[in-house]
Amino acid sequence: MVEVRRIAVADTYALRNQILRPHQTIAQCRYPGDSDDVTAHFGAFSADELVGILSIYNVQSPDINTPNSWQLRAMATSENGRGKGYGFKLLQAAESYAAQYHAQCIWANARSAVIGFYEKAGYSVVSEEFSIPEIGPHCLVSKNIG
Repeated sequence: MVEVRRIAVADTYALRNQILRPHQTIAQCRYPGDSDDVTAHFGAFSADELVGILSIYNVQSPDINTPNSWQLRAMATSENGRGKGYGFKLLQAAESYAAQYHAQCIWANARSAVIGFYEKAGYSVVSEEFSIPEIGPHCLVSKNIG
C-alpha cells in the first residue's frame, strides 16, 4: 500500500540527487522556487520508506500560452519502487493541489525515456526532443486540467 503526502523540500534532496542528478552535489539539487509559498513537494511512502518524490511550482512555461500553468519538477522513484503505480499517485496529488489554485495546465520537461509514462497519465508531448546539458534528452509535456 502506498501513501502520498506533502513533505518538506529537504526530504526530496536525497532522491533528487540519487536518481535524477547523481553527478551533482546535494546543494545543486536545490531548485529556484523550492521554498515559494505555493510550491508543494510530495512523497510516496511504502511501509514508511520514501520511494518517490514530485514537486510542483506555479511557473508559466515560456512555450505554453495557457494562463495559470504549473510546472512539475524533480519526479523520481527509487529503483525498488518502480512499476508499482507510485508515480501516478504522485501526479494525482500534484494535479489536485494545483487545481485548488485554479490551474489550467500542468507541464514538465520530461526525460525522453519516460515519455510513455506521462502519456499514460494523460499528458501530451508538445515539443521536439531537446537536450538539457549534463542531464540528457527531454520533451515538453503538458496536460490541461482546468
